[in-house]
Parts: sequence; C-alpha cells; structure tokens
Amino acid sequence: MRYFQIIKPIVFLLCLLLLCAGCANQQRPQAEPSAAGYEVRDGQGNVLKLRGKPQRIISLSVSTDEILLGLVPSGRIAALTYLADDGGLSNITEQAKAVPARIRANPEVVIALQPDLVIVPDWQPLEFVQTVRDAGFPVYIYQWPNSIEEIKNVILEIARAVGEPEAGAKLVADMDNTLAEVVDRVRPIPDSQRPVVVRFSLMGGSDGKGTTFDDICQYAGVKNGAALAGLGMNDILSKEQLVKVNPDILLMPTWDYTGKTDMAQFAADIQNDPALQSVKAIRRQQLVSIPERYLVCTSQYIVWGVKNLASYAYPQYFPEK
Repeated sequence: MRYFQIIKPIVFLLCLLLLCAGCANQQRPQAEPSAAGYEVRDGQGNVLKLRGKPQRIISLSVSTDEILLGLVPSGRIAALTYLADDGGLSNITEQAKAVPARIRANPEVVIALQPDLVIVPDWQPLEFVQTVRDAGFPVYIYQWPNSIEEIKNVILEIARAVGEPEAGAKLVADMDNTLAEVVDRVRPIPDSQRPVVVRFSLMGGSDGKGTTFDDICQYAGVKNGAALAGLGMNDILSKEQLVKVNPDILLMPTWDYTGKTDMAQFAADIQNDPALQSVKAIRRQQLVSIPERYLVCTSQYIVWGVKNLASYAYPQYFPEK
C-alpha cells in the first residue's frame, strides 16, 4: 500500500510533463519550405522536387526577371536575361544591377552556374530544357500568358515554385488594386465616346484578339482597332484595314529591337503617308508614345500599360498624370 502511495504522485508528474511537451509541439510553427523539401508542378504538368527554397535561381525571360525581383531578394537570383538591362523592354533596369550575371539560353552556361532552379517560358527549345535536366538541375516551364488574368496566374505559380506564395499574392493584389482604380474611373464613359486605338510595331499595326494588348485596351476603356478589324495574335493590319478602322489614336513603337531604326523618322513616315491622310489619328496628329515596356510585358508591370493608356485617352479622369 505504501508503495502505491509513493508511485502515484510520480506517475501524475510524468503525465503532466508529457502533456506539456505535447502542447509545446502543437504550438511550434510549421517548417517553411526552406527547412524541408517540397514539390511543385510546372505549367506543363512536370513535378519538380526541390530541397528547399531555391537560392540560385536562373531566369530565362525578361518577364520572369521582373517577376522574380518582385518575389525574392536579389541574392537568391544567380542570373537574369541579357534583356534585363534594356530600358526599352525592361521595367527593372535599376533593380537588376544587384544581380551581376546575365544569360541566354545556353545549356553550358546555365549548368556552369550550378542553379537550384531554372525558370523558362514554354517557347524555349525542348532540347535546351532536356540538356539542363539531364545534368541534374530542376527546370520549371511556365506557359506564356496571353491575358492579364493569365499573367496573374503565372506570378502565383512562380511564387509557389520559389517558396514565396505570400509575396506572389501581394503582387497580384497590388495589380488588382491598380486595375480596379482604372476601371472605376473609366466606367462612366459611354461606348460611343470610347476611342479606337491601334498599336504599331515596326512591322505595322498588330495585337488583335487574344493578346495581352487587347486586354490592356479593355481594362483602359478603349477599343482595340486591330481586334475590331478581326485580327488575331500574329496578324498585321494592312493600310486598307487601318483606313477602315479609322483609329483615334496610334501608339508608336518606342523599342527598336533591330537597333537600326530611326524611331522619329518611322513616326514621321506614318504621319505623312498619303494613303493614311483620312485616318482620324493622322489628321489630328494623335501619334502617341507610351513606353513599350509597359505594353508588351507579361509581368506585374502590365498594369502601368493599362493606366498609361487610360490616362492618355481620358486625361480628365486622371488629373494626376
């Protein structure tokens, strides 16, 4: 009897200690992706097994250059594309200075950098992707977006891949806030007063239905002349179609991918073309330059294309311009 009287408090004390230890374990935070490996599925359904949050990421498109610098510290990026420094196309020329390496889709160069994640668009050659994978490095392929909604999805997917879902959600929330502000301001404008806009590249009028520019026009509250003419993604507007659409605004290219074009002369040739003198934008000299890096990007910066276009079309609704 005396034995049980001695043992009972000891057993009670042990149970109490075990209960406290269990509570402590329940309160301990879950391990982050950097502390334990995780899996992600890329845009083509491939499953990547990552040991932790990638610390040597390589980007192989200017869009992912921009997205990554909005998601992770520059110290986690091993290399950006050579286009990151081109102010005509890149929105992160200043931020990119913190990442010294520049790269093209060369498998030997990629492998030499010993990345723990390579992010590529789906238009990169499969041979390149397979060579890098065969060398033992994870490659994440994302589907090239053709709308603002798809851009937001790409941002969220890449954010999960690099172990930063909260940062991705914030980028998308900031985009949504800017888009909502623009949409609210242009909503009162009747359809009859919404101008027709055509975006020119060096090849001519372009960006019809199913393009990110078509989406920019919709959010900005203007009409995309190329879409009205029935053009698709890769079609070029003829002079006859341009005259028929009769746009109010022509957006002139600001980025010369050839490096040989006199952009001022290009705009002057359009303005003085005898075949286009009946076009409203020509008669009213509404040839406008909006930074092309806003209009052709497929990253969070596309919302500035929306806001810039809406600000020009409706200056009365954007007095802060």
